[in-house]
Amino acid sequence: MTINITAEIKNLIAICEEKSTDSILFNFEHNGIKGSVVFFLNSITFMIGIKDYNVGWLASVTNNYLSESLPLDVFREIKNMLDVVEYVKTDKGGYHRHSTSGLFQTISARMRSVQLDEVIIPAEQELIESIRRTRTKDRNYDKDGERPFFKTWSRNTYRGRVEAHNLEKTKRVFGRDIENHCRKNNISSVWSSTPTNKSLLFRTRTEEIIREI
Repeated sequence: MTINITAEIKNLIAICEEKSTDSILFNFEHNGIKGSVVFFLNSITFMIGIKDYNVGWLASVTNNYLSESLPLDVFREIKNMLDVVEYVKTDKGGYHRHSTSGLFQTISARMRSVQLDEVIIPAEQELIESIRRTRTKDRNYDKDGERPFFKTWSRNTYRGRVEAHNLEKTKRVFGRDIENHCRKNNISSVWSSTPTNKSLLFRTRTEEIIREI
């Protein structure tokens, strides 16, 4: 499932421009649980964290639609904060089925309504720690999930085509334009388990990143 965040992105871009910054952080609450969103202007990407559980993820955005999917390990950690949508009966009893939709509706509403004086500009070390929290063992969500820090680019001239899972991670971190460039030019993003001197490259303007690639 996805949610259209065109108006939300417009509001966040305006705030970044007013503050002359490439990234802003703001908080939200859902079912009493506190979370945060970091918006990156140049890539139009989002890093979402749940403070109470010390987990986070990079949300996928395509054509201004935000994906409501989560890494499985993150879902398991925060399941009890998610809305119950039905009770499923089974031969062994039953269980409550939870949905992420309510959480993302809350996040969307907050993106749309957040004001200039409610956001902060995150420090670089704070961003590094936030990236660290996006580590995941869910290989279906991200094969490189235990390597959350960007390291470098690799051309695939003699090694086949760039893999779909790699392009998806590139999109989550660097945005759709960089993903398209990598797809067209057969370029893979390479990731590290520890911070590198390029861990925050995604904050750079798209045209500058393309020149570097």
